[in-house]
Amino acid sequence: MWQNWAGNQQSSLTASVPRTLDELRRDLQSGNVLRAVGSGHSFTPLIAGADGILDMSGLDERVVLQPFESSAWVNMNVSLRQLSPALGEHGLAFRNLGDINTQTLAGAVSTATHGTGATLPCLSAELLAARFMTVAGDVVETGSHETPGLLEAVQVSLGTIGLLLEAHVSLVPKYNLHRQVRLASVTDTLNGMMQHWEDNRNFEFFYIPHTGKAVEIRHNLTDLTETKPPIDLDNLAVKALRLARSLGRLHPSLRSLLLKLLTLAQSDEDYVGESWKVLCSQRDVRFIEMEYHLPIEVAQDALNEVISRTEAKYPDIFFPIEIRRSAGDRAYLSPFQGEGRISIAIHSVPEEPQEAFFEDIETIFKAAGGRPHWGKLHSLTQNDLVDLYPDFEKFAYIRQTFDPTGRLLSPAVARLLDGTAGA
Repeated sequence: MWQNWAGNQQSSLTASVPRTLDELRRDLQSGNVLRAVGSGHSFTPLIAGADGILDMSGLDERVVLQPFESSAWVNMNVSLRQLSPALGEHGLAFRNLGDINTQTLAGAVSTATHGTGATLPCLSAELLAARFMTVAGDVVETGSHETPGLLEAVQVSLGTIGLLLEAHVSLVPKYNLHRQVRLASVTDTLNGMMQHWEDNRNFEFFYIPHTGKAVEIRHNLTDLTETKPPIDLDNLAVKALRLARSLGRLHPSLRSLLLKLLTLAQSDEDYVGESWKVLCSQRDVRFIEMEYHLPIEVAQDALNEVISRTEAKYPDIFFPIEIRRSAGDRAYLSPFQGEGRISIAIHSVPEEPQEAFFEDIETIFKAAGGRPHWGKLHSLTQNDLVDLYPDFEKFAYIRQTFDPTGRLLSPAVARLLDGTAGA
């Protein structure tokens, strides 16, 4: 049985683990609808309903295949956590990363995983070329294929064009970052967030519901030597916020008291380390998530409404609300195609899915012209996507060219991208 990291997506199937390209071809000859799985860090039904599941991690044990001065060919079916130290051995690093690095590179780029930084694009934009196996069993390289726009389609594809094998990724010299974390009033953070993105290489913040406080996180390039990593209190803090919420059900004053103690206990953080160690955190508390990427000019108003509505209507919400920003890119299905955007993410624990909260806040995101994170919960349809993505039809044409019978489409993905499977 397969299930994703959060446990909200499951399949009774056992994954096939091909060890060679010939074994992978034999799996493709079955004629079934197949989906490749990575680390399962998506929350959407990308797998459910498929006839077969492919675990691509057994294909190649190598991590960095061919390093160059500012790029490398790498294995796409290993985790970012494996890739980062392996690249560091060659004096190289990813330009940017998100705060979770357990995803495979294939999964991360296929869903437009991103970090934060006004001038830094999502990870998919770093793909210079890719090699993948088609449903016909052919290995195709984007740079040498005659299909116009193939790279822009493959960069964010939800695994629907082919089975990703290797990527040529743009990189930078290995570097250290200076991490600074502080607690601030949410009013001050909201008023200063645009300037904070201008002043810092990486800036993001978390609003802690029902406290009036935000945790601001800055990362900047530094020549300082590495320091001892601080104790990671993130998981403990989330558990404490959940306890505060539960106490509040007994009496509101108990929640207020514990939240006040928590914010008083929040200490500033100052840490220098290798980029990937600073950018990425361990996430042990399971959650489900919705994230939308909003046009910069309307994001602050939308965020104010998200906070106001959460405070007024949803006293049970305790997970922090995360706000990041990314630069634009060219990928056809990238949420950041054509312009930089500000990302707002809401969360809940899987056993408390909070459907009403997610549905209510999504109306704010949709009204603001938001585009969804492909690996996170949303309710959009193909008609919505045609309106939101100028090159949706280009993507659809390329996808159908390489997979005309929909062999790589689970039912939910087929409804979303192909208008089929019971649409």
